[in-house]
Amino acid sequence: MLSAIKLSLLTVLCLLGFNAYASNNLAGPPQGDGPVVVDIGFMVSNINAIYEEDETYDFEGVLSMHWKDARLAFDPAETGYDQRYYQGDYQFNEVFNGWWPQIFLANEAGRFEREGVMLRVTPDGDVYYTEEIDAMAKSHLKLARYPFDRQQLVAIFEVLGLNKDQVVLRADPKTSGIWDDAQHKVRVPQWHAPQLSTSVVEYSPLYQDGHDTALTAFKVQIDIKRDYWYTLRLVALPVVVFVMMSWSVFWMERSSLGDRMDISFIGILTVVAYQIMSSESLPKISYVTVLMSFMIISFLMMCASILVNLRVAALDNSSRQVQGDRVDRLCRVLFPTGYVLITALVGTFVYVRG
Repeated sequence: MLSAIKLSLLTVLCLLGFNAYASNNLAGPPQGDGPVVVDIGFMVSNINAIYEEDETYDFEGVLSMHWKDARLAFDPAETGYDQRYYQGDYQFNEVFNGWWPQIFLANEAGRFEREGVMLRVTPDGDVYYTEEIDAMAKSHLKLARYPFDRQQLVAIFEVLGLNKDQVVLRADPKTSGIWDDAQHKVRVPQWHAPQLSTSVVEYSPLYQDGHDTALTAFKVQIDIKRDYWYTLRLVALPVVVFVMMSWSVFWMERSSLGDRMDISFIGILTVVAYQIMSSESLPKISYVTVLMSFMIISFLMMCASILVNLRVAALDNSSRQVQGDRVDRLCRVLFPTGYVLITALVGTFVYVRG
């Protein structure tokens, strides 16, 4: 008999708990004069890496949200505490019985990890949600000006399944920014200090079957400029030196065509090797970058030196050494001048067009 009474009481308590849970969570967002306004912000704490080859970036940060739900209001005199805290996955997923907007990263690129979560409820029903995330996002890169490029790394946060008639996101500048103090600064190798801006955008998702209304999404944009000196030192400067060394054939004795050709071909192979090395860190793009135009011009200049070698050899074989000397003297001026002018003009054209 006693066991039956205990079982009945347990059943009643479970039903009451379920009803309390259903009254908030299963009923959806709180009803009012309009949609629920959710203030949302994001604080970037680290950018671990930017991967140009697959156009992704790895970042960490704190996502913050605030909304009001009168159903969660309570009397501090009855509860004995001024605020309610739900910390960690267990308390948030198992103990908290209110509604919350489920936020996901729309342009996620394979990883989205929640490192920690905390939810705070005030007596008036104000809800403050904070979670730390570690994720990888897909962001289209514009590399036409590489290595003098600026990039916009974008993260799009959406509310799952609720349109703007139910939930409206509102960017909160007070909880958005980039961690920057004396102890910790967000820095990415080969890049300058990033700048962050936030906004709210509207669009109609495909998964809203049967709904014509759009939803709001929270857009985090990180503007960052590449430090071009790294690429210039690693790639451009050695290539320039090799191109200049290849011009030494115009000062060489012409008794052996093979020696001149060896120098020219060694320079060509070196430029091709550097071109392959520099392209490995970039995606397979069809357009020409500033660095690529420089490499192509360097390659063609070395190929042109081979044609000059063959021309001079043909003049020498036909006993026209004086004309061969004139060609060499002319190339000593034309090649450096043409290399500088063509590189500057083509590079400027690609940069402006990009």
